[in-house]
Amino acid sequence: MIYWLIKHYFPGQYLLIVMVMGAVGFVFREILWEIVGHAWLFLQRLLKLGPDESSQSAASAAPAVARNSVAAGLLGIRQHDPTFDAGAFLQQVQQVCAVVKQAWEDRTLEACRGVMTDPCWQRQKGEMDRGIIDGWRGLASAISFTDGQVMLAATDGEADRIVVRLQITSARGTGKLVRGRRIGGWAEDWTFVRPITLGLPPGTKIPLSVRRGAWQLERMDHVAIHMEKAQPAA
Repeated sequence: MIYWLIKHYFPGQYLLIVMVMGAVGFVFREILWEIVGHAWLFLQRLLKLGPDESSQSAASAAPAVARNSVAAGLLGIRQHDPTFDAGAFLQQVQQVCAVVKQAWEDRTLEACRGVMTDPCWQRQKGEMDRGIIDGWRGLASAISFTDGQVMLAATDGEADRIVVRLQITSARGTGKLVRGRRIGGWAEDWTFVRPITLGLPPGTKIPLSVRRGAWQLERMDHVAIHMEKAQPAA
């Protein structure tokens, strides 16, 4: 029926015009539906936002929140430990780095029992044992640690925790990289924990400063890796 109407009432070039108009109408309808859909989603989002949220983007607020959380966490630790000093703590972190590096060079973690929690020590031992079985080369002697940066600090009344980001670099060696890539360094987040209550009998009257434990390494999380690319021949 539609074909008969077009054939008799839109002969010749009119048929082409009708087809073009139909295609344009279809495309316009799709665009209109797309605009309406986006407008509805935007309206829903606007209704969900509070008066303060609509004027501040999450991207601009995130860095300030991160800085404030570190400062607030360190302040919380100093409130129950006035002697705490972030600079001295980071120096202690470097000492732990030296102990861990030497342990990996020696292929034994016995020296790390005092600086790691038992779960962390067990995880590291598992990685070391697997590397020995798989025949990994010992490259710990070629790495070095940069000064750490505090990324997170918190206290919950039972323990203090501080996350330190470390940049670990690997010596480039004397050989020239002519093909592929090699690891130039990587970043890790090390979480240090210090218990506040050391399992004292109920009702024991001991100053909080005496009840604090030592800082120990709780987690070692890989964050990023930096690859060195081969340079094109001159």
